Amino acid sequence: MTSGKLVNVLGVGALALIIAFCYSAVFQWMYGRYMNADSYYSHGFLVPFVTLFLIWLKRDQLLNQTQQGSRAGLVLIVAALLLHILGTLLYIFAVSAFSLFFLIIGLTLYLCGNEITRTVRFPLLFLIFMFPLPEAILGIVSFPLKIFAAKAGVWLVGLLGIPIHGEGFNIFIPAGELLVGNPCSGLRSLVAFLALGAVFAYLSNLTLVRKYILFFIAIPIAILSNIIRVPILILVSYYWGLKAAAPDTLVHTASGLLVFVLGFFLLMMSAKVLEWRA
Repeated sequence: MTSGKLVNVLGVGALALIIAFCYSAVFQWMYGRYMNADSYYSHGFLVPFVTLFLIWLKRDQLLNQTQQGSRAGLVLIVAALLLHILGTLLYIFAVSAFSLFFLIIGLTLYLCGNEITRTVRFPLLFLIFMFPLPEAILGIVSFPLKIFAAKAGVWLVGLLGIPIHGEGFNIFIPAGELLVGNPCSGLRSLVAFLALGAVFAYLSNLTLVRKYILFFIAIPIAILSNIIRVPILILVSYYWGLKAAAPDTLVHTASGLLVFVLGFFLLMMSAKVLEWRA
């Protein structure tokens, strides 16, 4: 390793340590959100590795590009640091977390320049999926999703002739009362499938318009896949009792995996259809 490369490696290492120190509280907050039992961001651990993999796919192109820093990155760096200070003063970790997103992009632009930043722009933008949204925003989004999931579940099970009644996200069957909680709202699937849809679209050979179509198709796929979960849990509760479909049971966990498998299959088929129709 030449002395110049050694200096660059040491410089990047020192910069990473400084960022880790300045954002230590934010990283702890993010870890807590990832590990929360009702977390919508359990996939957050994987996002940086996916980003690194996507950058690695561009390695041949990057090796042929000139590393020439751009001062335009300083604007993003300063804005990110100010945002981090604001988030720290107000004890709003979500603000500080998103400042890290802009800081990473700003540093890439400042150290590597416009050409390299353009090449890795999607992998960098993909990092947005590792930063949890504030609980208040998630609550606003999850509420109508829970109502929709509950109504759809009541309607589908009612078609089977089973006595069932719904009020909000409370479902009443002869065995007792069921509550459509946050895990069954579909928001977790929505966030995960948006991330998955973004990668699918990026790696596909589709036109730009079709890439966006594939990305946004992930939204109805996530919602429709989740609709299958609620009737399954209702039927299990009806035939085998409420405890059989409780949140900590194998049935409840397996139904979540079923949603993911079904959604993944539908997303993959959507990509194939868009490629076939191209």
